[in-house]
Parts: sequence; C-alpha cells; structure tokens
Amino acid sequence: MKVLVVCARRYNGHELWTALGVMQQAGIDFEVVSTATEIADEVTRQPNILDRTVDTIVDLEDFDGLMFVSGDLGDTKAYWDDKHIKGLVNLAAEMPVAAICCSVPTIRYLAEGKSVSFFPLIQSKMLLEDAGAKLANVSISVDGNLVTAEHQMATEVWAEQFVHVLKGEVADPELTDSGFSPKGKTERRLHPRLERLRDTIGYHPENVKLMEEYLDSGNDLDK
Repeated sequence: MKVLVVCARRYNGHELWTALGVMQQAGIDFEVVSTATEIADEVTRQPNILDRTVDTIVDLEDFDGLMFVSGDLGDTKAYWDDKHIKGLVNLAAEMPVAAICCSVPTIRYLAEGKSVSFFPLIQSKMLLEDAGAKLANVSISVDGNLVTAEHQMATEVWAEQFVHVLKGEVADPELTDSGFSPKGKTERRLHPRLERLRDTIGYHPENVKLMEEYLDSGNDLDK
C-alpha cells in the first residue's frame, strides 16, 4: 500500500513529519513530491531533496491514496487552481484522499455533498461552498474516502483516520460539532463621551488615535 504525498515547497514540518510517521508506523509506504525537488521546512528552513516533482506524476496507478500537506500560504494556494493538481485529484476520485489546513480547497473537486474541515480563511470557505462541500465546525472530518482537518494540531489524529480509511477500517474521530461559527472582527466602538468629544473637535485619524490611547490607559471616563 502506497500514498502519494503532495506538500508545499515550503512545507509545514509538523504536518509532514507527523503524517509520514503515522503512515510508516502503520506499514504504509509513501512518496513525497512538490513543485521542486528541493523543499524546506517553512519555519526552520531545513532543506530536503526529493526524487521528482509533482508535475512528473501523470497517473496514480502505483498509489492507493493521495494526501496534501500545507505550509507557506502562497505555496499552498498555488495548488488550489493548478490544472495538473486538479487532474491528479480527479484521478483519485475512487481512492482515499486527505488534506489538511489551507490545503483543503485543493481537493474541493471531490467534496460535493461531503463534510469537510478546513482552516477558516474566507477564500477557502468560498471555494469549498462553491464546490458544494458541507462545511464542518469540527477539527477533523471523515466522509467516505475524504479525510480533512482544520489545523496542524489535528495532524496525528487526521493521519490516523486516513490510515483507517486506507485499510478499509472504521474511521470515526468521534468529534461533536460545537455549532460555533467565527464571525470575524467587529467594529471597535468608542466610549460615548469620546464619541461626543470627537463630534465636537471633528474627525481626524490622529484625534481618534489619541482618544483610544486615553481609553486604553485605564482612565475612568464615567467620572
């Protein structure tokens, strides 16, 4: 049994090495490819040399599963709309496929009607919704042959669930949807007295900055 692991050129070391370790312990072989033969950990910059690049993979006949690992956001997003990567994802339609964090939109072509976990970037959310995916509020989702995770801290369990799917075993991370949905940042409101002062002296970015600094200093404006 063998898995094709596609990682960002500047990869997330925790995701990559943890996933490879889980598969190795389970007796599953793998090959790592990227857009270049020289890749590096996005944090430590420690380089690694690969045998070949992902563009040389023209079919998946030698593989039983496909996995995507994230890393540098620009490198990871480069896979989202890459025609060659899309072709590989479509070839993997009948086999186990895994993606984590910001790499999840890469596999959206297989996500129609399926639950997916993903790192909550607005662009990721829009791409997945447009593809017909069901956006989950849990860190790991397993839906049929598709295994996805929200962030790097879920890597070990995500990889273990992927192994279960590869081996035809029951995969269930037993997570409960909290119902939480991030709303994004809300507009900061000034204290009513500062709003009245602003209206009196006129709006100017420097005035607002000074008022906010005054507020942050702990002054009691109600006295």
